[in-house]
Amino acid sequence: MIKQAKSPEELKNLPETGVEALKIRSLLLAYGTDYDFCRFFTGENVVLAQLNGDFIISDFGETDVEELSEFLNFSGFSEIFCSEYLGQALEKRLDVKLENVKLMRFFGVPEKNELEILTPLDAYQIIKTGFGFDFEPWYLDMSHRVRHGISQLYGLDGAALAVQYNLNGEALISQVATLPEKRGKGCAKRLISAVCAELGESNVFVLCEDKLLGFYGKIGFVTEGTKCCLRK
Repeated sequence: MIKQAKSPEELKNLPETGVEALKIRSLLLAYGTDYDFCRFFTGENVVLAQLNGDFIISDFGETDVEELSEFLNFSGFSEIFCSEYLGQALEKRLDVKLENVKLMRFFGVPEKNELEILTPLDAYQIIKTGFGFDFEPWYLDMSHRVRHGISQLYGLDGAALAVQYNLNGEALISQVATLPEKRGKGCAKRLISAVCAELGESNVFVLCEDKLLGFYGKIGFVTEGTKCCLRK
């Protein structure tokens, strides 16, 4: 039975590592369980987080997919992020479009550089040129994460990115973008390499579409697996 977690103690079965689990853990550390727009749920071998209609699911054993799909249909959702196995199983039961994304890990040699720590507002001016984010929800969420020390925003030579989390020896970078007039000059590559150096001994990951595999491969990232995004 899937039920809402009313306290962090009810989420003790959440794994310590793995991108799905750490996405959920970063939300838990940033928001706790007291906000109505950010909710957490537990079931047998599964933990879910829901933020503004988007779900993240961490499954770690045999999961009742039928029950899970009924729960998601009842709750309503706009997007679901989960493992490849679970995504393929849910696609058969939900009215969704499945998109695969690759999980890549950095194995290159990081190069130190003088990074700029950006405010959410300054970072957005760069990130918006590469992504179609709505300003208000992005700004409110990122400001909250940064304020609570969960996320960090970095810039270098007109490029910007977000470190979504750096927890339990694993870090996830995202939202890499470069101002149009700076593109094609290696700014994003220098930024990513410098951030990897800044993150020290943590294993650094990125989630990317197939079209970006070559870009990240040249920096030193290697594909480690596939994750799924399910969208209405």
